[in-house]
Amino acid sequence: MARVVTFTLALLLAAHAARGSCPPAAALTGDADAVRAVRDQLDARGIADETPRCPVVRARIDRRGGLLVVGIERPAGGAPAGSAIERSVGEPATAATVIESWVRSDLAAPLLEVRAVPAREVDPAAPGGSPTAARGIQLFAAVETSVASDRTVWQGVQLGACIMLGPICGAARLHGGKVVGRPAGWDRFARKGGELYVGVDVPIAFGRIRLTPGFAAGYGMMLTHYVGDSDETGVEISGPRAEAHVALAIPLTSHIALDLSTTAELTQATGMETHGSAPDAAIAFPDEPRALFRLAVGVRYGGL
Repeated sequence: MARVVTFTLALLLAAHAARGSCPPAAALTGDADAVRAVRDQLDARGIADETPRCPVVRARIDRRGGLLVVGIERPAGGAPAGSAIERSVGEPATAATVIESWVRSDLAAPLLEVRAVPAREVDPAAPGGSPTAARGIQLFAAVETSVASDRTVWQGVQLGACIMLGPICGAARLHGGKVVGRPAGWDRFARKGGELYVGVDVPIAFGRIRLTPGFAAGYGMMLTHYVGDSDETGVEISGPRAEAHVALAIPLTSHIALDLSTTAELTQATGMETHGSAPDAAIAFPDEPRALFRLAVGVRYGGL
């Protein structure tokens, strides 16, 4: 009796060992040429053909036009029963990879593993992207044309810098220009001037475009002299200045924008000084204008 039990246990252990030593295997049917090509690929990867005692994955390979269609029979107990999983591939090597993923559990597991999808970064320049606030230091320069309350027309330049301080920008501006259009009675005179302003800008974003209203205060001067005299002679009128402005920045690159601005400026004369020889008392020098309206076109550089 003991010998029978021992012999039975030996048979069971042998059967279990044989089952555990089964190589990965796949049985192929279908188009003969396609089956032969895929079989060669599987043999090279260590995937055996069907054996009597080992489990096997059954696959059918058919040609449909230029594609190979691989049909994998669902394992027993799958749902729905008897249905097949089909994949269309372009070459035998890919067909072999599909079959191998079903034969080898060590390949299928990573394919079925749940992975966290990283959050997609939103490009502010893309449609629907939320605009980022302006940041850092911005520099700007522009050419400007001004019309004054005394009917003179000015041509000049504007230079400035702006430092972001949270939602606002602390700005400094320097204006400089000269009269290029004169009304009647101005034929004998020339005038130039300059102002320095310090103020606050408030950028408002519309996508990547920024509308920036602001105001500033400062000090300025205008020097008027006879045409033909040195630019260092004449009558200088100076005093405080105040302005309100609106700028529109249209980005061209991530750091350069086209800058369009309008400015309304008020002037006040609190000082007068004569440079060089005293002007002819018989000829009245024109008064300083009380207001100027400017239009400027330039570029802005910085963190837009």
